[in-house]
Amino acid sequence: MTTQTKPDITASEEITVASPKFAREDVACYLRTHSDFFTHHSELIETLTIPHETGEAVSLVERQVEMLRNKNKELDRKLHQLITVAKDNEKVSRRLHALSLAIISVKGFDETLTVIQELLHADFPGTKVNLLLFEALPSTKAQDCNPIEASVLKSKMVQDLFSSRRRGVAFLTKRQVENVFNFKVEGDKKSIRSSAAVALKKQQQLGVLFLGSTDANRFQSGMGTLFLGNLGEIIGAKLQQFVVS
Repeated sequence: MTTQTKPDITASEEITVASPKFAREDVACYLRTHSDFFTHHSELIETLTIPHETGEAVSLVERQVEMLRNKNKELDRKLHQLITVAKDNEKVSRRLHALSLAIISVKGFDETLTVIQELLHADFPGTKVNLLLFEALPSTKAQDCNPIEASVLKSKMVQDLFSSRRRGVAFLTKRQVENVFNFKVEGDKKSIRSSAAVALKKQQQLGVLFLGSTDANRFQSGMGTLFLGNLGEIIGAKLQQFVVS
């Protein structure tokens, strides 16, 4: 009878078991391609923690919920912003439509300028309105409607206003306000502290509309020019009817 000798395994000997090596990128790639992994292994969620922005540890689900909540807040903010822009554009459209209907049926040149002045004063309460007209248009006795002076006509402000690089709207500096409205900009509440210039043109350059406000923030660089630009185009189209041939 043959005696078999069993191998003697002492405590000093170790059995080495090769373990697979996974890089972090491999795990991340796997989870990206198996987004339902934690659905089938929900017990693992309780063992996972990830660093919070404050340095605290929170569960993965809590972190996911927080990220989704923040994304929803951002989407909600953008949605309300778009709604506000849409409402503002609708108001602009209604104002321009009303102005167009009011001047379209006016016949005479002086009458047209008077109606334009009245509409602008109603649309911009407390605003000073000056219409400086080019020589292509006839002379007029309408209030605050005058031929443009040669110095203003040749100024860089007016030249830039009719430049193709702009939409026909410019916001005036303090010195430009003083030159256009012929008085110093003082600190009292009645002085003009902000102003916008609007080009009036159709087939040709017809004039410049100046709007001056006692509110320093009423007309300033950075504000939208959609309404003023369209306003200039509508008035220019009407004044084109009176061009002296």
